[in-house]
Amino acid sequence: MNAFTPPLPLRAETPAAWAEAALADPEALLSDHAHCEKKAALSALTLAQAFGDQPRASVLLARLAEEEMGHFRRVLEALQGFGWTLRPDGGNAYAQALHRLAGKGLLDRLLIAALIEARSCERLWLLEQAAAGHPVLGAAPWLAFLLELERCEAGHALSYRGLAEERFGDQARARLDWWLDREAEVVRALPWRSVVH
Repeated sequence: MNAFTPPLPLRAETPAAWAEAALADPEALLSDHAHCEKKAALSALTLAQAFGDQPRASVLLARLAEEEMGHFRRVLEALQGFGWTLRPDGGNAYAQALHRLAGKGLLDRLLIAALIEARSCERLWLLEQAAAGHPVLGAAPWLAFLLELERCEAGHALSYRGLAEERFGDQARARLDWWLDREAEVVRALPWRSVVH
């Protein structure tokens, strides 16, 4: 397995065995990821409103939302192509746990978004490695899509972190350090399921 470097210095590494557990129900995994992409698009659009006084930042977030919606559509198309249906949204225990720890301000919203994207990047990389031998998801086009998603999530994580640091400076760096510990605690506490988080 090739080495992986996450876009943020995550403090809890997901074991490779997690991917095998996640791939146990690929229909559930893709359904969950579709819901995650949709929520990521909505989050980016909401954050764009907070940067209404900064056109470059709001355009960046609008583009990010557009990319997330494109991924949402493509995951839906993948579900359809495999003959599966989109299952109901079971909620995202990982994101919910992070938001319970957050303050109400913009800084925490940006840093949580950065952490979610960084963790998604790590998990998609693990899925890419494990899916190579999967009877359904091992096809070359699907593996290429996972690689594309992984790289996009990395870029999104860095974009959110960059926006936080531009707006809040040293406060953002100190708060990210705090959040990296909290995110690691959340990840370690969650069971493995057929979901990305």
